[in-house]
Amino acid sequence: MKIQVDGLQFGTGYNGVLGPRGAGKTRLLKKMAQTEEGTNGQMSYYVSREMESFHELTVKEYLCYMAGTKAIPRECVTRKVNDSIEMMYLNRYANQMIGELSNVMKSKALVAKALLGDAQVLLLDEVLSGLSEQERMMIGYAMGEAAKERVVVLASNVSDSLEGLLDTVCMLHPEKETVHVSANTAYSWVEGKVWEYVAQKMPAAEEGRIVTAVKMLEDGVYVREIADFVPVEEVSQVTPTLTDAYLWWAGQR
Repeated sequence: MKIQVDGLQFGTGYNGVLGPRGAGKTRLLKKMAQTEEGTNGQMSYYVSREMESFHELTVKEYLCYMAGTKAIPRECVTRKVNDSIEMMYLNRYANQMIGELSNVMKSKALVAKALLGDAQVLLLDEVLSGLSEQERMMIGYAMGEAAKERVVVLASNVSDSLEGLLDTVCMLHPEKETVHVSANTAYSWVEGKVWEYVAQKMPAAEEGRIVTAVKMLEDGVYVREIADFVPVEEVSQVTPTLTDAYLWWAGQR
């Protein structure tokens, strides 16, 4: 199954959309929700992080309400809600108020909402924003079965991707032409080019070097950078991430 919009094609499985704020992630997902091209008449479902209006509802009440908005037959609501709660491991939190949930449990509730119906295209707009890598991966693995049979498009900030789970990645930038490639292709851009080391001071800006992370330490500065050459003598070559791939792509002229 595939969905097409703006010349981009997204297929069954996990599809990431990466970019900074203002790059057009939400616009792209909302356009997907509105288009019927490539969906074979199957419904798509768009989910954002908006939950403030439901803080006084329990997780189960929230999902029951959302089931009603999705025109799920009344006799099927309880089963659909329970299935979604089970799939996202929310059983312990089913009777807890939305407003009392941690960020990761709110994200799980949002994904559970997306899984309520029979939509074949799930459009998740920064629902994993602000979570740790471990929390994002936990939710990603929980959605694994759904992603095998549906088109799942997950928009996120550059540093919030699902490492190792995405099948494709679409990169957006305000000043660059959008690219959509396999995740393996994106990783290959920076394979053998990502380094970590401790320096006495911040490295100077230099052609062919992209510093992606720094952290002040007691004995110097931790640096992670992308470079075509070994940047310093004592250095470790590390496994690239999609964040590395995005920053490398964004830095190309």
